[in-house]
Amino acid sequence: MKMLKLIAAIVACFMMVGCGGSDDASKVASKIQNGEQLTEKDYTVMVDYCGKYAEEAQKLQDQINILTPTSEEAGKLTDKIAALTDKYSYVNEFFGKISTSTPEEVGTANADKINRLAPLTWFSAPDWADVTSDSDVVGDIVEMPAEDTAGVIAAGDGEEVK
Repeated sequence: MKMLKLIAAIVACFMMVGCGGSDDASKVASKIQNGEQLTEKDYTVMVDYCGKYAEEAQKLQDQINILTPTSEEAGKLTDKIAALTDKYSYVNEFFGKISTSTPEEVGTANADKINRLAPLTWFSAPDWADVTSDSDVVGDIVEMPAEDTAGVIAAGDGEEVK
């Protein structure tokens, strides 16, 4: 009986910790909806929340990128990204605030996080974010044509064009 109570207490603690981030997110969302001034801590909540979303979505996107766009598996993975967006219900609202923020508003630590997350496909970074990339890269080949390759300047899906 004591063991059952101990397990129940541990589970309750984990549930409180797991819900804590969501509660903070709902408080920040409420502040945004009420037009209240956001603090650096509020931006930390938003950046962390959106960062988790973007990192989870990026894993799915990386899988999609190696598939043909019309494959059934790519469709299923796209559905998973949509479900992820539903799970992170504040992501659009938070990205709206983050993308219009200044480095001074978010603070140095959050600006560093934003710069680290900015290269992720599913992270909407502000214009001031430092997306470090190879300066010689002009772009990526998205999809090779099956037949007419007359205008192709490089070969292979996903390759960088320099």
